Amino acid sequence: MRLAELSMHDRVAIVTGGSQGIGKAISLALAQCGAAVCIADINMAAAQELAGQITDAGGKALAIEVNIMDGAQVKAMADTAMETYGRVDVLVNNAGGASGPTFRIGRVMNITEQDWDDTIAINLKSVFLCTQAVGRIMLEQKSGSIINMASITGRLPWAGMPAYSAAKAAIINLTQSLAMEFAPHVRVNALAPGLVATERTSRNRRPEQLEQLLSNVLLDRMGRPEEIADIALYLASDAAAWMTGVIVDCNGGQIWMSEVGRPEFRDLGLQKP
Repeated sequence: MRLAELSMHDRVAIVTGGSQGIGKAISLALAQCGAAVCIADINMAAAQELAGQITDAGGKALAIEVNIMDGAQVKAMADTAMETYGRVDVLVNNAGGASGPTFRIGRVMNITEQDWDDTIAINLKSVFLCTQAVGRIMLEQKSGSIINMASITGRLPWAGMPAYSAAKAAIINLTQSLAMEFAPHVRVNALAPGLVATERTSRNRRPEQLEQLLSNVLLDRMGRPEEIADIALYLASDAAAWMTGVIVDCNGGQIWMSEVGRPEFRDLGLQKP
């Protein structure tokens, strides 16, 4: 690989939800490779703390408070980045998640209308709003890389997660539509992570649930946020200049294992002839 093409010097990146979990790892990776990073987050205190860590280490970072479900705030986010740095080269639509206490176990007959609306808004509407606001800048520049955060659930829907699965599947489709609309100057790709070791993962699942999920992962462990960040960095950089409209599955083999089914059938499938 031409390692120089991984350099992000003189690049400006916006990472939504960039102060924690996978977003934090992506913000740090971009900063370590020389990018000025706008940490866009509804949690301003966490964003400021991370921005301070980056600047104390000699990097460039700016904390921006934003509700990514509000179009006016998203436009203000893009304007702030432009006023500060004069350009935006990378947008990572990382922010997302779930709404409502029944999310993890809430089948479609049990979740509320508000849970559905909020989950679609934070995961899908936010990608539309951020891409529209920052995409205008990139199209005018005739350069840029947009990275959307999809999910294994967008590839392989899980019962009990109807709104989240639907939103992430839509992000996959939207990514490919945007890749066509923004070509040839702006690239649009997506990541589809599986089980990643973050605070949210531990908070939302009981130990026995994690154990069951891990039984369907070929590499027999959860991914690390830094491993997802490495892929995001690659897609953001010139090393991936020939990639657009691509959905990168990063799940330790979890999709294949889940398609095989329950662990006992999985084990039969792995037996050598």
